[in-house]
Amino acid sequence: MAKLTYQQLMEELNQQMLAANTDRVALLRKVLDSMGHPETNYRIMHIAGTNGKGSTGTMLAQTLTNAGYRVGHFDSPALNDAREQVVINGQMISKTEFVITYQKIVHKLPSGISPSAISVFEWFVLIMLQYFADKQVDWAIIEAGLGGQNDATNVISAPLITIFTHIDYDHMNILGNTISEIATNKAQIIKSGTTVFVAPHQHSEAIEILENTSQEHHGLQLITAHELTANQETLFNGTLVDLQLGKTELLNVHFNLIGDAQLDNLATVVTIYNWLVNHEIVSGADPLTRMMRDITIPGRFQILDKHPLVILDGAHNVDGANRLTETLMKLTPQSKFIFILGFLKDKEYQKMAQLYDKLALQVIAVSPDNHDRALMTDDIKGLFTKPTTEAVDAKVALRQAKQLADDDTVIVVTGSFYLVKELENGWYGNSK
Repeated sequence: MAKLTYQQLMEELNQQMLAANTDRVALLRKVLDSMGHPETNYRIMHIAGTNGKGSTGTMLAQTLTNAGYRVGHFDSPALNDAREQVVINGQMISKTEFVITYQKIVHKLPSGISPSAISVFEWFVLIMLQYFADKQVDWAIIEAGLGGQNDATNVISAPLITIFTHIDYDHMNILGNTISEIATNKAQIIKSGTTVFVAPHQHSEAIEILENTSQEHHGLQLITAHELTANQETLFNGTLVDLQLGKTELLNVHFNLIGDAQLDNLATVVTIYNWLVNHEIVSGADPLTRMMRDITIPGRFQILDKHPLVILDGAHNVDGANRLTETLMKLTPQSKFIFILGFLKDKEYQKMAQLYDKLALQVIAVSPDNHDRALMTDDIKGLFTKPTTEAVDAKVALRQAKQLADDDTVIVVTGSFYLVKELENGWYGNSK
């Protein structure tokens, strides 16, 4: 019998999106029971929220790695390779290890549950949990895929820490049409005995839901992060921030990311770091300040080129688009903006387009690389009052934009991670 390859496996896996189904966590819990709950072998931080999960998770993973821990990180969506979702100390799972871990789990599946009954995202969650145990990680940073209550990651046993990044409108067809409904769904990841951390600048109704749910689910404590403000912020030199670590104040610490959204993510990380120091899990400022100095996150206000300035940003909902336009206007208000835009048709693309139309000198429409969900270029072009052309893909669009650009032009590629990933050139080590 021919040996199963990673490519064959990915083609065989059930590609359905089942995030709206209410019975999935119960099914996956049966699978985890049969696997012996590998996630109980390491400490977990579980992250939910509308925006900021990837950045917050990446900062925490790098900080704990700097502190000497072996850290697994589960993050979605992937930009270039699906295996980017399963990473230990910056190195993604190899194709061979992915297949081996899959086969290990298949042998333990309960009767009545076949491999095809489990979706591809659910398989990634199960493989991640087992792989982290097999590789003896100390910590796992696990980001929810969509929502919280019915997300596959909610199958885990109670984590040490539960984190909520900014909660806003997205996936309303699944999570609900109000902030309260969305927050209620996400809050269901809170489990007994966990300490809950909440990012700053939340809607008041989201805070109320999180506080009430934490009490109902017997969370140990809910801690809201205090906001940070930049002393200085520039496009190419990052941000200078003052930090309070215990009784020590650190002034003008360099932070390699920019924008108010990243300051909120950092504020959450600093609050958690203080908690870890108080619990003697980490010590000193170095693991945190080294992360701040070195951190780079693909697809999040990523500067791809400087002449002309090209910015990639994965903002894919109205909250993300608001944060992006605010950062652009604060840091480069005199610029002429050319937007390369692609949207998914199940997003609030009309509202995002209105925000970009206010800033744009010109728009180049691209249909993102997701056949089933992509909004077609003709539909995108109809959203704008500014001159709008189209391109067959992001690379062609970028060439067109550079031909139109001068020294005062900023080219912004945004609207969907599926668009951004066409230009992002890979990040993780190429494990074989």
